[in-house]
Amino acid sequence: MAVINKKTQDIIRVLLNEKDSKITLRELARRAKVSLGMTVRIVNALESSGHLEKKRGIKVVNWQGLLKSWAYSVSVKENPRLEFLGAERPQYLIKKISQLLRKEKYAFTLFSATEIVSPYVAPNKAHLYIKKGSEKKISEIFAKEGIIPAEEGNIVCYIVDESCFYRSYEARNVKIISLPQLYADLISYGGRGEEAAEQILNLLKKENV
Repeated sequence: MAVINKKTQDIIRVLLNEKDSKITLRELARRAKVSLGMTVRIVNALESSGHLEKKRGIKVVNWQGLLKSWAYSVSVKENPRLEFLGAERPQYLIKKISQLLRKEKYAFTLFSATEIVSPYVAPNKAHLYIKKGSEKKISEIFAKEGIIPAEEGNIVCYIVDESCFYRSYEARNVKIISLPQLYADLISYGGRGEEAAEQILNLLKKENV
């Protein structure tokens, strides 16, 4: 499903999170951690498709179109993952995990994140991103609290690199991914995720006012 390559995704993620301001090519390349030459090529392609304009900086002129193109071209389900089983209900697990991982790189996504920013449907699992390379440490932290590995658990940890955490933030003492990333994840999750994505889109529209 990932028709957009990773570097293009990293560029798009930054652009969508900075959609209300202009950004230079060099700054965009730095934030996305993509080479300047590759950034130029990606930006030119996005400009040709009508999503951007370059006038004294790069400005997203069709952010909804860009957001939807990205969301329908990637899938949260393609990320490698670890699953665990905790005794508590997902709503409580979200708070518990936030406390356990406060010193680690993590961010909730899917219905665990909408539960915090725009409740739509009660999560039946806790879904979160963890940084690649932290799997062993997080497994050890969980084990000390009786949260055990499972083939199909109620805690799903998607293993991702640093770029996916761009503009992740804290709300109600819980870290969640950025709203554009959350929208894309919900769309790719399907089912009621697509309905919940509309709630996130409404939040993004309000930000744009």
